Amino acid sequence: MTAVVALVVVAGGGLAGFRYVDRPEKAVAANGPDPAQTVAITRTDLSQAKEVSGQLGYGDSSTIKSHATGTITWLPKANTAMDRGDVLYRVDNKPVTLFYGSTPLFRTIGPPAAKAKPLAGPDIRVVKENLTALGFLSKTTTDKLTPATTKAIKEWQKSLDLEPTGVIDPTTVVVLPGAVRVDSLKAALGDPAATDLLGVTATDKVVTLPFDADDAAGIKAGAKVKLALPNGKDTTGTIRSVGTDATPPPDGDNPADGDKKPQLIATITLDQQAASNGVDTGPVQVTVPGPTRKGVLVVPVAALLALREGGYAVQVVNGTTTSLVGVQTGMFADGNVEITGTGLQAGLKVVTTS
Repeated sequence: MTAVVALVVVAGGGLAGFRYVDRPEKAVAANGPDPAQTVAITRTDLSQAKEVSGQLGYGDSSTIKSHATGTITWLPKANTAMDRGDVLYRVDNKPVTLFYGSTPLFRTIGPPAAKAKPLAGPDIRVVKENLTALGFLSKTTTDKLTPATTKAIKEWQKSLDLEPTGVIDPTTVVVLPGAVRVDSLKAALGDPAATDLLGVTATDKVVTLPFDADDAAGIKAGAKVKLALPNGKDTTGTIRSVGTDATPPPDGDNPADGDKKPQLIATITLDQQAASNGVDTGPVQVTVPGPTRKGVLVVPVAALLALREGGYAVQVVNGTTTSLVGVQTGMFADGNVEITGTGLQAGLKVVTTS
């Protein structure tokens, strides 16, 4: 007699339950095994990829604050994209323009006084690089304010219907890393200019993915993921960043909150922005990659029998009889398990508990 213990293994390797049976190595079933309790061994792919819920949007919003004196006389509409050279807002009907760069303008930029050295520095380079990109300056080779730069400033000012002074007041230019989308208006026409004016985001949509801090497998910067968007389209994305500051679980009166865990946030860029056309926000199903086994023999976990002497077996159906075949287990995924064993092949029937 070979004693076996039938068991069901759930995700994470826990045991859902036992049934004890003493069965000969070959047992004759009077009426044959119950067809409802058998399943065929299949050859297929197994993957430990997991599905988690994310949210489509434009990412975090930042605030544009004006330091100018005067009155706000024009603001853009929400959901407007702003590029290099565009007018972000107007103060006393004078335009405040968007430049790209990493250094804000922190001083008045203009020709030096007699015998003074020309201005130089990272703010000057920002002005020159933007004037070059906008077509007013032929090239940018230094961070010095040259006569050619002053001439280009005047041409740029004329294009904005401003007096061509060749001098830039730092309050008339906002320097940002790149294009932005106006997410919200924080002020109204007629308000004093020195205040928070606009909330802005990036122009490209992203997926924000919260996940349990203790379940980060596969969630790493640079990893490719599959995305099911709220408009019904499927696409792919790339994990751009993974946060390291875990948010605490909710502290509320809902009993279900007791099962909540601290979470981290990952940000995913869409590989094809056009796939999200027609929808700005909404839930996204994210499939995070995991280890994969190709073309392996698979049975439901419920078909495994744990041998008392150690190891596992499956109960193979041979007509009206069954026999135990020792197996080695591989990957577990989605309630199935990879098995290998002597004589096993796709199509063979094995007994299962469910």
